[in-house]
Amino acid sequence: MKKSLFLLVLAAMLLPLSAGAQLLAPKHQVQRAPVALKAFSQRFMAPARANLADNQMILGHYDTDDLATADEGLGITGLPGVIPIATVLSPDQLAMFQGGKIVKFRVGLANATAITRVFVAPLTSMSSIGAFTEWECNVSAAGWNEIELETPYDINLESNQSLMIGFDYKQTSSNYPISAVMQGAIKPTYILYNGSWQDVGLSSYGNLSVQCIVESDHFPDYLIGVSNLVTDNFVKTGDNIEFTFASRNMAAVSNIPAGSVTYSLFIDGQPVGTIENEVALGRTDVNLTGAITSDGLDIGKHILTVTVNTLNGEPVEEPFSVSRTFTIYDQSFPHQMHMLEQFTSTYCTYCPLGSSMLSVLTGMRDDIVWVGIHGNMQGTDPMRTLQCDTIMAYQGSDSYPSASFDRSTGWDSDVTITTGIGYYEEYHQAIAEELSSFYDYLDAVPAFATVNINSTVDPETRDATITVDGELTPDFDLMMGADSKLNVYITEDSVVARQLNQGRWVAGYVHNGVLRRALNSAKGNDLNRDGNTYKNEFTYNIPTSWRLDKLYVVAFISRPLQNGLSGVYTDMYVNQANKRKLGESDAPALRGDADGNGVVNITDAILIVSHLLGDPAPIYDGADCDFNGQVNVSDASMLINYVLTNQWPD
Repeated sequence: MKKSLFLLVLAAMLLPLSAGAQLLAPKHQVQRAPVALKAFSQRFMAPARANLADNQMILGHYDTDDLATADEGLGITGLPGVIPIATVLSPDQLAMFQGGKIVKFRVGLANATAITRVFVAPLTSMSSIGAFTEWECNVSAAGWNEIELETPYDINLESNQSLMIGFDYKQTSSNYPISAVMQGAIKPTYILYNGSWQDVGLSSYGNLSVQCIVESDHFPDYLIGVSNLVTDNFVKTGDNIEFTFASRNMAAVSNIPAGSVTYSLFIDGQPVGTIENEVALGRTDVNLTGAITSDGLDIGKHILTVTVNTLNGEPVEEPFSVSRTFTIYDQSFPHQMHMLEQFTSTYCTYCPLGSSMLSVLTGMRDDIVWVGIHGNMQGTDPMRTLQCDTIMAYQGSDSYPSASFDRSTGWDSDVTITTGIGYYEEYHQAIAEELSSFYDYLDAVPAFATVNINSTVDPETRDATITVDGELTPDFDLMMGADSKLNVYITEDSVVARQLNQGRWVAGYVHNGVLRRALNSAKGNDLNRDGNTYKNEFTYNIPTSWRLDKLYVVAFISRPLQNGLSGVYTDMYVNQANKRKLGESDAPALRGDADGNGVVNITDAILIVSHLLGDPAPIYDGADCDFNGQVNVSDASMLINYVLTNQWPD
């Protein structure tokens, strides 16, 4: 199942404004709290829950109790003062609530600040806003604040009218109180600035945490929703497709008995089964699980859909549904190494904290390639290059310290592939353990290529020749895409340069894994393919300022760096990586060579059988003859056939 990386927080980004809005200066855009000051324990604080009567429902862009934590807080630090902030509910969202009355407001804060007013206003467009109805209040607590309205607001709007809901909050030059979460369909958030309502760029963080509690005698008793469908992104042919999803009753009746609801399951629009609610459904999400066989599904992408079907045996009208894409694959290779791209700067005062945490992580594992990508802050970082800028921009990172891990999102919101890593030292071990478990999760994602590195360097001329080659699974294009890239970095260890460290400059700070050059292109190179193999060659003259004995070649295969600048980060993941010292060779595993002696014969088949029977003798990568990531009896059978025919199957 997809693992939620709950210990990590999204890095700060400058966000685009919606079309047609007057642009705010960058200092007036919403910004994330400095991640170096995170309090790890705050991740476990449960938000306050709404106490709803049977005739009440929550009106908002989302109706759950999700809330940003303190380290995820947002602020507009360049605009101190009391700021009106709001969002707009559409006529479709309001339809069920027409004729009801708003009796309470809920304002969620990531960090404490004064809330002095809540308000609503009908509108037909942002340039046609009706009269405001407002209520003074005095709340300030981090978490959900409920404001009971002395005079309720009757929702009697025209069919084309929307409703603005919002509040006034106190912004300082250093506080980050705003909460936004990735729940519901994400809608813009506005602030009142220079006499007009302007998009503040909150959408990439989620929906503003503001809700209304509405009373009505006309709410339906049952409104069964489904959400958060999760399944493995890749499923091997013949394995079950395991899945989980959330369901609840969003309407007035607080409890639907177990077994009362059935859900239909579809793959690519074709029915494949049904399941029931195994536990009672109330207003809080419950997780339901199931499994479907993958037998008969073609290799490639498919869509799993869960739809509410019946309630108490009766069909549900206009049922909710949720879908997710997954991929069926047949062959794969074992993972060699994983990528860790760190974004850092010599002018970043908390970057040594990030490096210290990553040192704990890499000390726990021997399969991580750590590359330090440098950028400028108040001054020029001597290790920064234009290629560094390009890689950072496409991965969506403009904050330090931050990092990406196999360029994978790793959390269900799929918002970004970079995350802040500036945790206090006492939390480094816990964070490193969680990141290590994330890499364990990535180990379960199949690798569809191998990466072998061979290089030579002339110490006199400093001319280097680097060859990267490997094998591809027959369905590589279907799994990874024909436009996938080979990326080749030259990095240097033990680079000594001054570093700002928690307010003080350290003159002899040692930087490792420093990205010196991405060969040919920072965005990667096309694979030079010959059937199911590839071989790319590079030449480069090593600058005299780089020490030859400290240089490494890093190579990895990934989806292209092509869409991060537009805010989409779900299609740039690294699938296979490797690292070798410059001047060293990496001999590829010979298919069928189970004992690693460079010869394939019946002895290798015997070794595979002995291995399956429990023989502890070492066995090499070549034993995986069918490239499915494991050694079993089919490999022995395939190897025996090769010995007899001198031919591998296609």
